[in-house]
Amino acid sequence: MPSLVSDAVDAYVIRRINARLQFLLLQLRADAPFGSSWQAIHARVGQDETALSAAERALIETTGLEAGTVYSADYVNQIFDHARDAVVLIPVFAFEVEPHAIIAPGSDFLAFEWCEREEATARLLWAGQRWSVRHIDDVIGTGGPAAEFYRIQ
Repeated sequence: MPSLVSDAVDAYVIRRINARLQFLLLQLRADAPFGSSWQAIHARVGQDETALSAAERALIETTGLEAGTVYSADYVNQIFDHARDAVVLIPVFAFEVEPHAIIAPGSDFLAFEWCEREEATARLLWAGQRWSVRHIDDVIGTGGPAAEFYRIQ
């Protein structure tokens, strides 16, 4: 029987330019698994970490950024990990940064790009990632009281 685990997080870095939400996508090195693909931030949750602290750690390690505003995306990505025979539930967070924040991607990445919803969903490999972008754009992108409901920091 497959197990149910939640030992990973997804983090989407967002910024607002001209009242439109943009998503930071990172391109993996060619020699990495799923090489040259575009992705958001994905990380394992450490033994003594919360999901949020793991996402914050991964944000800093992956981009060199610290978020000004943090949102729970109110979305849980789910995958089946056949190697572990496990259904993995992955909480999704959105980290809003300043429009001109300086990105310092780690050595695992070739490039980064800021993309609006349609471009981001076209580049992302996994359906759950595309759903995350759409959901964040829908519930947080509009700003105001609706977005504040999801704000956790």
